[in-house]
Amino acid sequence: MKQHYFIGIKVPEQIAAAIVKERENTNVHETHKIMPVAEDLHITLFYLGHVEQAVLTTIKQSLREIQWEAFELTTNGLAHFGNEQSPRVVYTALEDCNSLQALQHGIVQQLSKVIKINDEKDYNAHITIAKKWAATNELHTKKFQLPKMSFDVSHFSIFQINNNRSPRYEEIDFIQCRRM
Repeated sequence: MKQHYFIGIKVPEQIAAAIVKERENTNVHETHKIMPVAEDLHITLFYLGHVEQAVLTTIKQSLREIQWEAFELTTNGLAHFGNEQSPRVVYTALEDCNSLQALQHGIVQQLSKVIKINDEKDYNAHITIAKKWAATNELHTKKFQLPKMSFDVSHFSIFQINNNRSPRYEEIDFIQCRRM
């Protein structure tokens, strides 16, 4: 199988642990196939999929050209993608952040100079806590009471996906903020 990659922001250890602990107050373990471990919690900025090593090297160099400043993100409760009774993804939401949107847009712009970008969907920043619906019973998340938690973002990373390991996502490079 070909190696796949994505660009993302790793959730700090303390916040990831709090999210995973609070996930226990839901029944996602009964309703979904995949429950990311705390070490894998992240915010995807762009999914690369398979890219050749030479292209990956060029992507790494290109991403270092983005000028951006560190910013703060804040968690904002629980949400989902898909229908409410059987959502395909359950996630910790984030408060709107113009700096995050600008960074993600900058990443897409840089990548479009190196690789073909198929479509530019609306970006919805989130931290996946469960995915792949696999049940006949209803999802129960009312007891999920994660307080708002903030963290600083001063770098983002390129991750390699290792499907047969846990944690699955291995940071292979990181890009520090570069003041404008």
